[in-house]
Parts: sequence; structure tokens; C-alpha cells
Amino acid sequence: MGKQRITQLLEQLQENQQQDLAHAAAIFTVAQVAVNQLETQVLEPPALPLPPSSLAALPAAALDQAELKRRYGSHVACRKAAKMLGIRFSKTPSWQKLAAAFTYQAAAEQLIQAYLQEHPSPDLQHVAIEIKLG
Repeated sequence: MGKQRITQLLEQLQENQQQDLAHAAAIFTVAQVAVNQLETQVLEPPALPLPPSSLAALPAAALDQAELKRRYGSHVACRKAAKMLGIRFSKTPSWQKLAAAFTYQAAAEQLIQAYLQEHPSPDLQHVAIEIKLG
């Protein structure tokens, strides 16, 4: 191989290297934009508005002891019903706490059902969500 051919190959190699650097820079830029968008989505999940009808459908009045007695008959039966709904207490609740818990549970259930109707997801089948209040 002659000196001229070697010079030509070196120039071609240098051009290829410049093109590779330009391509790498373009790939890096695209990847960086994608990473930034993903970080934004993870850090700031999109606000999903509640359906306006769901807030109007919430129970306006709280339950009271008389209503709970009418529904369940006794304090023990009321506590069993609460347990079946996923309502748990750290110690034996008063009628007032039972009434508040049932009221909040009913309101939360209505909100969740309204939200699920507006934003259904098959990924939520057989999923239970426990919410701790206070």
C-alpha cells in the first residue's frame, strides 16, 4: 500500500469517527429527554380529577348510634359488621367511633367506585386497599 492510500484510509477513518461521535451525541440527547420525561412522570404523577358527580353523591349526614342499632342490633354485631367491611380499631370502639367509621367507609367506598368507573383498570382485579385514618 502506498502512502497516498494510507492517508486516504486515515482520513476516511477520521470521518467515520466524527460521524460516530455525532450519532452518539444525538442518541444521548434523545435518551436524556426520555429520562427527563420519565422522571417527571414518576415524581409528578398526573392529577386524576374526581368525577364531579362523586362528591355530590357522598352521604350528607353521619350515621348515629340509633341507626347502627337499627341496622345491626347490638354493639357486638356492629363491630363484626365493621370487621367484615375492613374497619379495624386498636381497642373496643365507642358507638360514636363506630358511627364515624361506618360513615367514612361509606363515603370512601362511593368515591372509589365512582373513580373506578371513570378510570377502569384491569390491573386492579383482586386488589384490596387498606387505608389507615389517623
